[in-house]
Amino acid sequence: MLLGAIAVATAAVTASAAESHRTNTLTPTPLNWHNLELQDAGVLGSVTTRIDQRKPTVTEVQSILVDGPKQISQRVAAPRIQELVVSNTIQLLLGAKIETQTRLWFNADDGLPLQLIRMRQGSKPSRKLYRFGSNRVYRLRSNPANKAETGQPPEHWSQTSESFYPLPDPDRECPAILESSQLLTLLSNPDQVLSEQPVALCMFDRKHVYRVGLQSLGREQLDVDYLQVSAGQETRIRRTLETLHVALTSRPLKGVQGDVEPFSLLGLKDEIHLLLSESGRIPLRIRGQVTGFGVIDLELKKLTR
Repeated sequence: MLLGAIAVATAAVTASAAESHRTNTLTPTPLNWHNLELQDAGVLGSVTTRIDQRKPTVTEVQSILVDGPKQISQRVAAPRIQELVVSNTIQLLLGAKIETQTRLWFNADDGLPLQLIRMRQGSKPSRKLYRFGSNRVYRLRSNPANKAETGQPPEHWSQTSESFYPLPDPDRECPAILESSQLLTLLSNPDQVLSEQPVALCMFDRKHVYRVGLQSLGREQLDVDYLQVSAGQETRIRRTLETLHVALTSRPLKGVQGDVEPFSLLGLKDEIHLLLSESGRIPLRIRGQVTGFGVIDLELKKLTR
């Protein structure tokens, strides 16, 4: 599973040798949810985020993964693949709607990302396909060239461009590089060590590799109100829960040239804070900044186990 695969990466940056040994020997625990729905509603409109975990079949994976250029030394799919789907909907009060969806496929055993597709609908539609290799990431961007193409599937969009983004060689600082959306599933795993001393991981986000720090800021109480679905049964959860407060810090790796956008998690940027349930590590609130909205709080509205 993902946590077991990146235990070496976590151990490499954990301050204590004893803590490092503990991280390496943990047996990964299955996540406590299959999909989540979080929402923030304010005076400007609403932001809704849905996160789904899937286990695609071998046939599905074979039909989805593309062959990237030889320059990237593309990774080979393992026998077990996991898929993570993040769907964001921004609904403005004046009626405009922007929808984005990110689909990531990664090896279940070593955690390494294989391919990501990011779709944007509404104004300025686009499709970005990322194919991960051992030494770099290949990106194919597609846009409709005119109004007639806008109504067509992305495969028929004729305006395309290719880019390559280098990945650093594995070392003590970056023994493994994950994709940014995997961070949520990592934090949701009860086996992930959280402490006052930041644990740093290397994450690829759009064009660059970032050092992302995870730091525990202690515990705090939170009033929650969400629908829980388990074995087909729905239960309304209204109570005060004890939560773990986790702060994210990020910076691009050394050597990055030019302007670099802030690290992004689920579409949130800048100072990102999460409140996780103490029992089960369920994301209950995620705070960050969204362009055009300012700082928002995505709060859990629905949990499916």
